Order: sequence, then C-alpha cells, then structure tokens
Amino acid sequence: MVKRKISMTIDEGIYNSFKQFCSDNGMKISTKVELLMKESVKDTSLKEYI
Repeated sequence: MVKRKISMTIDEGIYNSFKQFCSDNGMKISTKVELLMKESVKDTSLKEYI
C-alpha cells in the first residue's frame, strides 16, 4: 500500500484532545485518522472512490 503525506488545518484544542486520546490508547494519530476515514466512507456513495 502506498502512503501519502498530507497537511491539514485543525482547531488546536481538538488536535490536542485527539493527540492525548491517541497517546492514552497507544496509537499513532495518522493510523487513527486513516481508520476513521475508512469507516466514514465504507457505507456511503464515496465507497466507489476507494
């Protein structure tokens, strides 16, 4: 699987909370974001693009 670097602008408070959540649960932010993205599109019309 090819990985792509991306850049995002996110509210600092949300980022800090999410970073802490990931740290507390032993996961990398990028891995969790990727899983959330997969879950978001798997049952939608965007599924055809994956």
